[in-house]
Amino acid sequence: MTCLVSLALAACGFTPIYKINGDAGGAVRLAALAVPESENGRALTTALRGRWVKDAAAGYELRLTIDETARDTQLDAQGIGAREEVSFVVRGALRGPDGRSKLFTLSEQASMAKTQSGADDLTQRRNLARLAMQSLVDQLLLRLSREGLSQKSPAGEAAGKE
Repeated sequence: MTCLVSLALAACGFTPIYKINGDAGGAVRLAALAVPESENGRALTTALRGRWVKDAAAGYELRLTIDETARDTQLDAQGIGAREEVSFVVRGALRGPDGRSKLFTLSEQASMAKTQSGADDLTQRRNLARLAMQSLVDQLLLRLSREGLSQKSPAGEAAGKE
């Protein structure tokens, strides 16, 4: 059934909003991208790798900030936090060629069980942050595609016309 639906969509000319394979042909084209210099900023940059292309002619600049908050959500019998909920918020400002900016906010939440080992908790929290940044990048690319920034490269378009 899934195969049949896929064939029907392909036959009618359906193309996805973004490409999953990460090649630059479907990447977002930006003149500049600013990401915070922090651990989460580096995780966000890693998740963005291969999914955007620097193109001065694009005329769009994107500036991102990242906020992280954590709170205990469950207490054990001694009143010590047993679970922690971590929220990540990415705020973006997309400046277009006309100089006007559009502001947007993306968020992701995750929770983790605390252990008796601080090292294990730190590792688990870093993994949560990495996964959250990947999810936030997916949200970001969908948001940018709605602004019309997910385009094929000129070389790819020329090859398609031949």
